[in-house]
Amino acid sequence: MRIIVFTGRGGAGVSTLAAATAAAIADGGRRTLAFGVGPGLAAAFAAPLHHRPTPLAADLWAAEAAPDRHDDPGPFLAWLRDLFAWRDMDGTLADDIAALPGLVDLARLLALEEHIDSGGFDAVVIDCPALRHALDLLAALDAAARSLDRMFPPRQPTVLDPFLRALSGSTGGDDVYEVGRDLLFRLARLRGALADPESASVRLVLTPDRRSLPETQGAVAVLSLFTYPVEAAFCSRLLPEDTGSWFEDRRRDQKAALGYIGGSLAPLPVLPVPLQPRDVSGLPDLAALARLAYQEADPAAVLYQAPAQAFSSKDGDYVLSLALPFVRHEDLVIERLDDALIVHLGERSRTFDLPPEVRDLDGVSSAFDGDTLRVTFSHQP
Repeated sequence: MRIIVFTGRGGAGVSTLAAATAAAIADGGRRTLAFGVGPGLAAAFAAPLHHRPTPLAADLWAAEAAPDRHDDPGPFLAWLRDLFAWRDMDGTLADDIAALPGLVDLARLLALEEHIDSGGFDAVVIDCPALRHALDLLAALDAAARSLDRMFPPRQPTVLDPFLRALSGSTGGDDVYEVGRDLLFRLARLRGALADPESASVRLVLTPDRRSLPETQGAVAVLSLFTYPVEAAFCSRLLPEDTGSWFEDRRRDQKAALGYIGGSLAPLPVLPVPLQPRDVSGLPDLAALARLAYQEADPAAVLYQAPAQAFSSKDGDYVLSLALPFVRHEDLVIERLDDALIVHLGERSRTFDLPPEVRDLDGVSSAFDGDTLRVTFSHQP
């Protein structure tokens, strides 16, 4: 399955490009789902969308994840309600907690995992919220994957279990525990799917002005820290050549900004997308936009592949190699724990669980080799 995640600056046309990409992939005969983590796809497709996939054309479906509803609570809210009932707590609090920022997104990510795991699609194109929000979601998935066995370690049955169940009349807390563990496992599985460089990638959307470049470079750095493969950037809303003399100065500025952005993001490919004469809405408009954006390229192809994270060993030392473009060594704080390494980048941090053979090595040093951070673990203190 091919998975493509779109995110970028608010107002840059992220939802429109995600919809156009999904439509173009489906037009090639692949069963494709366009999934909106937030709103935007319905306007791009000019069709009402729901939390269940709606068929829009041959081989094309679309869905916009909605918060848990009373008549169809979804797995997360249903689990919260069971948890509160088991603890004899006010059940209405479960609905209040599920509506908190972040937890609403958790329900949406579980819906996305369900569609990816179903095996019913050849490609899934994900329309994520604006950049900062999307980075929060993807970092949270990494935390969920790491915390699975810490929060919900596998429970080992004992010889007393049958007697305890017979006395209590139900499995109660055991069921709540296992359902909670399953939900966290599903988030960990989604993390693995989105971070697989063989099938998944992230495409960023920005506008043709130099002010958008630092935010995009920062996003590439954070996504690389969490090993989500970034494969392209789209520079959208470029004025065409035939807009007349009144726009000449703006067009010249955009052309200069496009060259600057392309050079600054290299080797990441930057694809120019011209501004359309009217709002893009509906399948014919989306098909035309996809042709302009991808030219002759396959919209489902992997447009660029950065070096992957790797552990290697040499002469008894171990080296963690991690591609971190647009990052300086002084931007990082590296913290060593007994069984883990934490790399801090600004307000973000990622914890790397260390292999058993590395945990006894006391010496830790780090250096940049081009855009690659190399952390060496050795016997030297």
